[in-house]
Amino acid sequence: MSVLNNGVNSVNKTFENKSALVTGASGAIGGAICEELLKNGIKYLAVLDMNSQEPKILSDWKKTYPSVSIKYFQVDVTSHEELEKCFSEFTKTIPSLDIVVNCAGIFDESLYRKVLEVNLIGVIACTSLATEHMKINKGNEGSRIILNVSSAAGLIPFSTFPTYSASKHGVVAYTRAVAHGLRDLGIKFLNLCPGATESKLLVKNYIKDYTAIASQEELDAKKQAMMALIQSPSVVSRAAVKIMQEGENGSTWVVKCGELTESVLPEVRF
Repeated sequence: MSVLNNGVNSVNKTFENKSALVTGASGAIGGAICEELLKNGIKYLAVLDMNSQEPKILSDWKKTYPSVSIKYFQVDVTSHEELEKCFSEFTKTIPSLDIVVNCAGIFDESLYRKVLEVNLIGVIACTSLATEHMKINKGNEGSRIILNVSSAAGLIPFSTFPTYSASKHGVVAYTRAVAHGLRDLGIKFLNLCPGATESKLLVKNYIKDYTAIASQEELDAKKQAMMALIQSPSVVSRAAVKIMQEGENGSTWVVKCGELTESVLPEVRF
């Protein structure tokens, strides 16, 4: 168990001169993970999101880390063609693809197909492409990493948002299965399941139109109970880097209220 709320993390340049590609990278958690990777020595960073214009945060990163190559790609993770083009363009400019973080996600129970397409199919598509590019450049065992950001709702279903829960359960299962089936490639596949984290997505958790609950009063009561449990995106980003540094292939981690713990799940046998 690791307490991360104190803001201290082992910034030890573990990823010095390495490359990283992050989806959902202008969101609260995705952006915080990008910043943490930059602090830890990333040399090449691909920032993927849906915005038509390059997010302002990129100009701040470029000023703070002038020696790092930071590129923005407008990508819909549900489009295999857009993902494939992005991977192709980015990998042409780097020595090898070292880290991929799948953080793109949406929350809206009224758009259940879209939720599954973005949160689960997008992760599967991006992981598959990342694996194809990483296995070409075999290095040291575990030197290439794919981190899939699920949710605490990916381990314990929430009746308030069943489709979102299903999509995140799928991410956990898929990542663990791939980690087992492709273990000989030397790629480290990891799951990170954040609890309630300050973000625009969290706000939607408590608006009736986005959930499976008819009563706004019930949602307000749930929100009140949850307020003390909300953590900052920087807590999640420090957890992400920590498990990329120390986690075992196929492991699933929960970061909740500033505490990082490994989830004990049934062994994948086949």
